[in-house]
Amino acid sequence: MRHPARLCTVLVLSLFALTACKRQPQPMQFAAPAGMRSMAMATAPDTANRRIALSENFAVELPGSAVEATQQKTLEACLAAGCSVLNTRLDRLRDGSVEGSISVRITPDKYQALADAIAAPPARLVSHAEMAEDKTIPLLDIEKRLGAQIALRDRLAEMLQQAGTSVGDLVAVEKQLADVQGAIESETAQRDYLRTITDTVKVDVSYNGLVQQAGPVDLSPIRVAFDRFVQTAIESFGDLVGWVAYALPWLPLAALGGWGAFWITRRLMGKPGD
Repeated sequence: MRHPARLCTVLVLSLFALTACKRQPQPMQFAAPAGMRSMAMATAPDTANRRIALSENFAVELPGSAVEATQQKTLEACLAAGCSVLNTRLDRLRDGSVEGSISVRITPDKYQALADAIAAPPARLVSHAEMAEDKTIPLLDIEKRLGAQIALRDRLAEMLQQAGTSVGDLVAVEKQLADVQGAIESETAQRDYLRTITDTVKVDVSYNGLVQQAGPVDLSPIRVAFDRFVQTAIESFGDLVGWVAYALPWLPLAALGGWGAFWITRRLMGKPGD
């Protein structure tokens, strides 16, 4: 009887230990893209030629008054590191809050410095997501098609140089050569794009500006209500001006009609006494 009781005690203690381990909070960290790249290539049979497109997504919070300056500072640091800016956005909302975002591409060796700058005070890192997508097969497919198109272009160019080719054949070859050249330029652009997104890291940052509060009290609802009151008053005054503008051309006719009705009524009332 002692062994089952002892076994139950060990199981209960093990469950408590596992529960305690699960409840321990883990700090938010972000790793360099080299780690993400190695994880994405771990199961690849030939890792030497793998092309992985990496994306990093950051969400930070900071006071609304500091969003624009922080965004500009991050962009300046990014440009100094040689990154490419894809787009930027800055929104000032009616409740007084400010939101912004940036999207850039940067080389993997400069990524960590940019990540540290993004999470530096006054910004507070809220979330960080990493994504990796294997672009090896699409890139190899485009390179094979591009090689075939280039070989075809060279053969067509040789046909144009052959003596004795009729005018009709020359026109047909030139038309086909123009089509092949257009396909080569299009596939070259696609190949260069795939190389760009696999040689760099795309970094997206969302800035959430917090509304300033008076101590623990959030005064933004009062500001929103006051803004709505002012907006409603302005719209009502605009409607009044509109009605006056609509009625103004008809006022002379209304006055003339009223005077005519008054004159006719007076004549009719004064007729029996004449």
